[in-house]
Amino acid sequence: MESSSRNDFPRPFKLERYFAEHEFTAPYMLCASDCESIPMSELVSLMSTKTRDLWDKLSLHYTESQGHPVLRKAVSELYESDVIGPDKVQILAPAEGIYVALRSLLRPGDRVVSTWPGYQSLTEIALAQGATVDRWEVEENESGLFFDVDKLEALLSRPCKCVIVNFPHNPSGALPTAEEWERIVALVSRQKAILFSDEMYRGLEYNASDRLASACTLYSRAISLSGMSKVYGLPGLRIGWLVSQDSAMLEACAAYRDYCTICASAPAELLALAGLENADRLLQENKDRVLKTIAALEVMFKSPDVSAHFTFRPPKAGPISLVGLRNAKSSSAYCKALVEKVGILLLPSSLLEWNGSYMRIGFGRNAGPSNVQRWHQAVKDGLTPV
Repeated sequence: MESSSRNDFPRPFKLERYFAEHEFTAPYMLCASDCESIPMSELVSLMSTKTRDLWDKLSLHYTESQGHPVLRKAVSELYESDVIGPDKVQILAPAEGIYVALRSLLRPGDRVVSTWPGYQSLTEIALAQGATVDRWEVEENESGLFFDVDKLEALLSRPCKCVIVNFPHNPSGALPTAEEWERIVALVSRQKAILFSDEMYRGLEYNASDRLASACTLYSRAISLSGMSKVYGLPGLRIGWLVSQDSAMLEACAAYRDYCTICASAPAELLALAGLENADRLLQENKDRVLKTIAALEVMFKSPDVSAHFTFRPPKAGPISLVGLRNAKSSSAYCKALVEKVGILLLPSSLLEWNGSYMRIGFGRNAGPSNVQRWHQAVKDGLTPV
């Protein structure tokens, strides 16, 4: 367990700066955390009659700050719970949801426990607020990557204001069992702490039986984050949501958001509604893409020339996981060589301020299997970690 604290402006976002440099120039993306998108024209063609009528009559005025009522209703129905109605939903950009929630709910001196590693803003904003962040770190055994709930219990043996979790986990793909998840929620509830649950990858479990109940349906002080960016493959919409039974927490987030975007894009809200109307199709297509890329990776990692240098265990959910280095200490040099020499982009774990001997890999794009083959050929040609 590591602990850190600070009270100033957030530091540069290492992962986003890395993508700003490489995402649109590297020919072969193999570490994207989202899934394949579809053309806007196709999404419009999939609109229901009622949504298409709203689209055709749309004017570009300001929108309701809480979000379009029809979209909030559609989001609330995703949770299949009597305690979550449209009034418990706040529409905003996903990254903005992290920012406004942690800015509005945390104060200097608060103690936070968070899954680690993760998307930098999940902890960076807490640190910038003056909170102390203790890390609940992912571990690996022969079965794969996982979080030890006993270690969370030890971390929660003293007072805590907020617990931040992300399941399915970015970057590892780790996913607790239903029993472990119930225990996690119970541990947070015992502390009467806020549970901030990043659920951006929920819905892309390879077996539906592995899907966890949303935190916001299980605990009155939980606030769940989700959106269209990852599993639905629609990141260009910049539409996400916060959901909570606690109206006061949502009102605090809404008040802080008045200093950010204020409201969502009118066209984006209706395009998101169309995405949710076709959620089953989008999720199934993206799951198919993920499984095809994983199958290609399993073939690659069975090859002795690859397994001598790398380790890989497929996750149970999500479009990302980690590849480990067997012998080299740092993946940064290898990722740099890979993108410069053959144009393949992987993400070194050092950018996540965690064990530098891993790389994040993404499964959700159409080009995944062919990019895996390119990577395998590069390894055969001698491009291996040193």
